[in-house]
Parts: sequence; structure tokens; C-alpha cells
Amino acid sequence: MAGAGAKLFVSGDVLTAVQVNTYLMDQTIMRFATTAARDAAFGGVGEPTLAEGMFAYIDADNTLYFYTGSAWSTISTSGDSDQIVLGSQIFG
Repeated sequence: MAGAGAKLFVSGDVLTAVQVNTYLMDQTIMRFATTAARDAAFGGVGEPTLAEGMFAYIDADNTLYFYTGSAWSTISTSGDSDQIVLGSQIFG
């Protein structure tokens, strides 16, 4: 499930499992030791499902990945510090 956007939580609110999953878990950059550990964390019984737009940082290769909806793709700079490359698209 994709993230639900932004929500302002106020003191005294009861935080539900759905809110944790959609507002917090789905909108963070997850961190894994290896790509194998990342891949093993999804799709099994009781595990989250991959969704387009998810990000994961891998310690083993110091690389940030994003999920396109069908595969993990790397994020890198294009050599220009004001540009970020997502797959083959350049932003900045």
C-alpha cells in the first residue's frame, strides 16, 4: 500500500496500526544490510507488500534504491550536485 500523505498527530491521539503502516512505515527510507535482506523482508506471510515509490538504503554498497512498481532502481547523482538521477530520469 502506498503512503497516505501527511497527517498532523496531536497529543492524546490514538495511533492505529493502519496509521503506523500508511503514514509512517510506507513513507520512510528503510535500511537493510544487503539487497538480499531487503528482498527477503517483503511478500511473505505477515510481511509488507512492495509498493511503487518505496525507498531502501543498503549498507553493503552505500546505495539508495527506489521501487518503480516492478523493480528496485538505484539513485545517484549525475555529477552535478544539483541533480539526482532516478533510473534514467534526471531531476534538478
